[in-house]
Amino acid sequence: NIGAVSVRGVYDALVGFCADAGLDTDESSALSVGAAHVQRVPLALHYLLEPLRECVERLGMAKADRIQGGSLGALRAVEYETGRAEAYVRDAAREMDCVFSDISETLDNLLVVVPAAMARRAAEDVLVAVSEASGVISAGIATLADSAGFDVSDLAAATELDTPIADLTGAAFQPLANEDKLDAVSRSVALALLAEQLENHTATVVANVRHRLADMYSHPQSLIAAALNGQNEVSETMDLETADLDIEVPEISAVAAAQAVVFLLGGAFRAPLERIPASSVWHGAAARSSMGVTVPQFSCAPSEDAVDIGEKMHILLPELEQAVAMHAQCAPDAMPLYTFVLRHMSACDGDEDDSPLLAMLALVLRSVQRAFVRQVCCVEAPLSALGCRQLAADTEYIASVAASFGAMPDPDFAELLKSVLRHNAEASDISESPELELTELQ
Repeated sequence: NIGAVSVRGVYDALVGFCADAGLDTDESSALSVGAAHVQRVPLALHYLLEPLRECVERLGMAKADRIQGGSLGALRAVEYETGRAEAYVRDAAREMDCVFSDISETLDNLLVVVPAAMARRAAEDVLVAVSEASGVISAGIATLADSAGFDVSDLAAATELDTPIADLTGAAFQPLANEDKLDAVSRSVALALLAEQLENHTATVVANVRHRLADMYSHPQSLIAAALNGQNEVSETMDLETADLDIEVPEISAVAAAQAVVFLLGGAFRAPLERIPASSVWHGAAARSSMGVTVPQFSCAPSEDAVDIGEKMHILLPELEQAVAMHAQCAPDAMPLYTFVLRHMSACDGDEDDSPLLAMLALVLRSVQRAFVRQVCCVEAPLSALGCRQLAADTEYIASVAASFGAMPDPDFAELLKSVLRHNAEASDISESPELELTELQ
């Protein structure tokens, strides 16, 4: 159970002892490669440090265990209460600060007493605590998914709104006016804030470790470090060209947290999109009068599903603004929610001139348009002439709603609109209009 502080005290005492005895312990003193005089490590120093060597080798793991049972345990104990995102963020952020304070303090002590050859392993033992802290966020996302009625694996396709989901009755697929959906979004915002904090802490501590290790490898071994390392001569330093100074940063959950926010914002669109392929409007025939004469139809109103999609698009911006307000209320000084999400969503394709808020809105709107195209391509071919008119009406309606927000259309959606308009323009009369093969749209 020896700690880094006590080992450091022994180490400092030995440095003083060697200095009093006239032995060189300056780790920064330069030694010429191939010098005629090579300083040997006194045998007495080997004997003196041998009992300490085993402690130094397992020091990183022992201290990591203490962090696990201390500040990490306190972080895991923080629970989210329904509708209390602000309190959760406050308490969890405080414990997260304590975790990384312990990690930094431990590393500061370790990298003084542990020789270069052991330093990387010792640092990695401690940095396991970063991965454990990330696990707290992963567990929170799993709990969110369970309560909101989706699977964590669904988050990987957060912007693919046509991916099959067995049950669309959960809170995740309701509008934000639904109380359970509101709580789910609130929880996702809290997890995004915690993930951002974890990401910032991790970047700082890993940068510091890399700097310290690089500094250790750039100097010759001192007598004490050489003895702890089992070396007989101080000149036996590590080969800098082959020393691996890279530290594998544990994967954190910032991406999953961003995906959860986007998944919830787009969840309400999945039900109307899922109904599109089975709709009867695509194969309907033109109405006929009581005399059996085909009634001309010069335009179609948007279908019920298209109207449902359009209405949800209209309220998407207020819902997004509400989520952003939740985020700002929990942590006024944090990175804005839309900036956090866009930074971690590789699918982001917003216009360069868009504000981050509109870019995030465009991300969801384009996801809706892409899913609409894919669902249309699942309609049994061919479409009737009336079905072609209906498809043009639905596509134009959804395009006009998206355009009202200044969002550029998804390329596939724009091509679909152009194809159906061109097809309908070529038919002078609906009764003579050819049926549309969906392969023309693919």
